[in-house]
Amino acid sequence: MQKEKIAEIARIVATEVLSQREAIIQEEFDARYLDVKLLMKNYRMLKAHYAHVSPETLEVDAICSMRRKTGLMMSHVDKMLTAYQAICYESKRSDEKNRWDILYLRYITDERITIDDIADRLSIDRRTYFRYVNRAMEDLAVLLFGIEAIGTWKPQKAVKTRA
Repeated sequence: MQKEKIAEIARIVATEVLSQREAIIQEEFDARYLDVKLLMKNYRMLKAHYAHVSPETLEVDAICSMRRKTGLMMSHVDKMLTAYQAICYESKRSDEKNRWDILYLRYITDERITIDDIADRLSIDRRTYFRYVNRAMEDLAVLLFGIEAIGTWKPQKAVKTRA
């Protein structure tokens, strides 16, 4: 009787975990996407932080440690941005080049450019701008976080096709 109760509890728990699996995976994917979005939004400030905080002027180990961590992360980000630029420019698709241009103009260049101005420069509408920038963030998540950021590891819903 005890084994039957344990088996029943295990079955209930397994069913509950499986039912929550999609939500957990989506939450992790969304968190990485938001991390990349925040990283790019704060790119200029993080670069300035690393460039202008001198380790000689800092006496607190924790602050020095934060500077080193920021430097390592920004070095990685810069390498992945260079890789992303190459990927986009080597593509034969204009939308991929536009994704890099949007990312660069919005987050990297020293010039502060509005979304409308970027859309005008690239001859696209605002909706296209947002579609491209969202795709660029997804692409960057893969470059920055590797396999864990790839959306294909999420279970895909079956698509029914008509005969």
